[in-house]
Amino acid sequence: MGIDASEGSSTIDSQNALLNQGIHRRTSMHKIVAPLFLMVLLFSGCSSASKSSTDAASHNLKPSLRMMTTISGYSVEGRPIERWSFGTGDEYVLIIASIHGDEAAGTPLLHRFARHLAANPETLEGLGRVVLVPQVNPDGVADKRRHNSQGVDLNRNFPTSNFQSRQRHGDEPLSQPESRALYDLIQREKPRRVISIHQPVGCIDYDGPERARGLAIAMSEASDLPVQKLGARPGSLGSYVGLELGIPIITLELPSQASRWGEERLWDEYGEMLITSIQF
Repeated sequence: MGIDASEGSSTIDSQNALLNQGIHRRTSMHKIVAPLFLMVLLFSGCSSASKSSTDAASHNLKPSLRMMTTISGYSVEGRPIERWSFGTGDEYVLIIASIHGDEAAGTPLLHRFARHLAANPETLEGLGRVVLVPQVNPDGVADKRRHNSQGVDLNRNFPTSNFQSRQRHGDEPLSQPESRALYDLIQREKPRRVISIHQPVGCIDYDGPERARGLAIAMSEASDLPVQKLGARPGSLGSYVGLELGIPIITLELPSQASRWGEERLWDEYGEMLITSIQF
């Protein structure tokens, strides 16, 4: 179909109008999009900078020391006897608490020591491992009594030449599951030294070779507790470890009032001494 001149002129005018509208829209869009693009770049840069700052901060975070928890055995009433291990290597220091259930201040002290070791791995640098047994006698702790639930003093139930068969000591050495659990741990991996936390005498006793005395003196200097030789008791852990195995062992006697202290007070009083006991 043909188109006359007036129709052609009208069509051209319409096309020019549409073209001008398109140019105006593109110009307006450019004015909107350009600032948005700059904002995207800006926020992208901020995000990258923030991530870089976070990454840099994470590199400055203090590394923590992993605690490995295992079960050494079970009490007469079926409570687990846990041990907490920090560090690596074959050599280790063994620290135990609450072999007498009514001398339980050592348990919260070891809880606090565990937190210190986890947060301060440099404490163990080059020293191997530390193994903590916070409750050797969990049944006694639960009932606030010295003996286990069978009425046996676990610290008189070890295989020593001075063992005495009595009702309170057990008919024979290692007759109790709690003492066997500790014996098996020591036999399987002989420690470099042992610290056994007691109450209520308020002193530092020692058994074993001469270096045990040096360790006791160093621990005394890091606390207000004097060195006092109490003597090896029949069937005690001190007699077994110190005299039978020849391994230095410290019997750390906290004062009676320590039972009324919380973890932080115990740590303030004896934290430096525990650190000394593993770094000596």
